[in-house]
Amino acid sequence: MKAIILLFWILSYLHLPLALAAESVEVFEIRDVLNPNGISTPKPDRPRLFKRFRDQKTEAPGRAVHVKVHLPILQPRTSEPLPLILISHGAGGNWDTHYAQAQHLATQGYAVFCIEHPGSNTERMKSSLRRFQNLKNMIYDSVEVLGRPKDVSFLIDRASEWNRTHPKLRGRLDLSQIGVVGHSFGAYTVLALAGARPALDWIEPKVEPGKGLGPDLSDGRIQCGIALSPQAPGEPFFLKESYASIKTPVLGISGTQDKQQNGEPPLARLEAFKLWPELKGRHAMVWITPAAHLDFTDSTGGDQHGRESETRADVQKVVRAAMTQYFANCLKKNPPPGPPLTSAGLEPYVGGKVSRVDVQVK
Repeated sequence: MKAIILLFWILSYLHLPLALAAESVEVFEIRDVLNPNGISTPKPDRPRLFKRFRDQKTEAPGRAVHVKVHLPILQPRTSEPLPLILISHGAGGNWDTHYAQAQHLATQGYAVFCIEHPGSNTERMKSSLRRFQNLKNMIYDSVEVLGRPKDVSFLIDRASEWNRTHPKLRGRLDLSQIGVVGHSFGAYTVLALAGARPALDWIEPKVEPGKGLGPDLSDGRIQCGIALSPQAPGEPFFLKESYASIKTPVLGISGTQDKQQNGEPPLARLEAFKLWPELKGRHAMVWITPAAHLDFTDSTGGDQHGRESETRADVQKVVRAAMTQYFANCLKKNPPPGPPLTSAGLEPYVGGKVSRVDVQVK
């Protein structure tokens, strides 16, 4: 009997075939959601024939974000509202960077909002030939560092309105149960929403007082978050003191090949988990051997595709199992049975290029 139950867990937590997922999930876009109180974002620079036009920079009248919604198709339509999960992409990403993961979560009974942040998306990365420099500029940009968590909070505000008025979302969202996911710059976004305070030391333009801990960007409406490639302290996001104010449960997921942008080795991400405050076992860290930085994204099925990775498919089996169980425990009122979020519980998903998984809790 135990073997049958374990097999059921594995089959239900592995990624569904895309054709099957597509049949059970509706995908639609909500563009140009304008936050009039947000920090305006300069439009991407474009090559200009004449210098006088090159030097002209225009700004949007507010901070406009885009959302791609993944919503389960319920037959017959149930009156039970769905927990909401918001996904924040990394620097240079877009609303399709986590397309396959959003599809998977939707099949598990969540409404999923994939956010596109206007000042750190693919369009801005490609705004000139200096793409690496563009990426670097994003993560040091105070508008983006301080604006990304506010994008998420603003969209939660709008979700409340859409739950009353939007033809496809009306009555579908349970806004008492909200989770967030983010990778890389998105992981910073998740940690900031959970209460980690950003460092002011490296961002430009400078924000007063210019050094030390920045503002509290947390959102108490969020029940839990998943940080894929969570950052260790150091340039450009966090100080050692940043993590002490985390108050929302977070699951971190990283691995032995997940290098940091500031030159710190992958192990620094695991060591940084020690700086997170104790939360009665509600914080967890999943460490995958091996797993590289881009293994934690999966744009399969989306209109825009990121770089390929040889280890992604095997890493994603572990990631999706951990993600599914963590959100079930956190956001589902009656969570279905599943493997415990422990090293032994995730062992059935280890295979192929993945040789080991370790879990720590706090």
